[in-house]
Amino acid sequence: MSTTADQVPGPGTAEGPGAGDGSTGAAPATRVEHFDPAAMNAVGARPPLREYVRELWGSRHFIAYDARVRLAVSQDHTFLGKAWIVLNPVLLGLTFYVIFGLLLHTGRGIENFVAFIVLGLTMFMYSSRSVVSVSRSMASGKALVRGFMFPRAALTLSIVMRDALTQAYALGTILVFLLIVPPLEPISWKWLLLIPVFALQTVFNWGFGMLLAPAVHKIPDLANILSFFMRLWMYSSGIFYDPSRFVSDERILALFHFNPLYQVLAMSRDLVLRAQLPSWSSWGVLAGASLIVLVLGFLVFWYNEESYADER
Repeated sequence: MSTTADQVPGPGTAEGPGAGDGSTGAAPATRVEHFDPAAMNAVGARPPLREYVRELWGSRHFIAYDARVRLAVSQDHTFLGKAWIVLNPVLLGLTFYVIFGLLLHTGRGIENFVAFIVLGLTMFMYSSRSVVSVSRSMASGKALVRGFMFPRAALTLSIVMRDALTQAYALGTILVFLLIVPPLEPISWKWLLLIPVFALQTVFNWGFGMLLAPAVHKIPDLANILSFFMRLWMYSSGIFYDPSRFVSDERILALFHFNPLYQVLAMSRDLVLRAQLPSWSSWGVLAGASLIVLVLGFLVFWYNEESYADER
């Protein structure tokens, strides 16, 4: 805010009252502040990208605290609490095993088909849950968005961190499950490579959720459509079948190969169930898709920053 100061005659000066009356005391001059309205910024205005990133980094303590609180209160309204984090993919996996394994025999040639399904569901449901939650974050957190000034991406990141902590708990439990439920899976150092797969999947979830958040904020009905889209994506990612056993067309197999969530499932199964290292092309597809979606999603989310506090 630009200001200028003008001196106003005060008592005791030649121009003021009391001039020439023999008074010797002079009052201090009064300063009048002026401002330029053009220099003022609107509340909630989108800051420059570099400043926005700095503000997001400055919000890191809020992000970590909010993620811990969200994790602490999740599933508290149920009797089994956080056990449902693991029970959901296990029960759904057993359901799919009965239908697709025992009745339709889609697991022919796949050893430990139960583990194949349960691990795949655990990994995919993480992305489905996180992407949908981030896309709805501006509506679910409208009290914070409208009441406080902070980079709105901080709210999306706290949701992603909450989901990542939840997934780490679920994945650890599933790995123990695979070690104690026959047929037992031998533990291998290659399991450690699940960490970078999990990290890249988390980056993808955050970017894709931010990419969708502005549209879901403007048209809330899209959130319901997104749930159906994620379900379709799940069925087309090889949850309960190996595409190479049913598809011979190289063009269709290429669509699976360039599906980042299919790569998450395939790489996780290679590491845990087969003790095999994923190919470099698989790493390239997952890493490339995650970084591209993150950059694109962040830019789209930042560009729409000013719209999130609008009253609708």
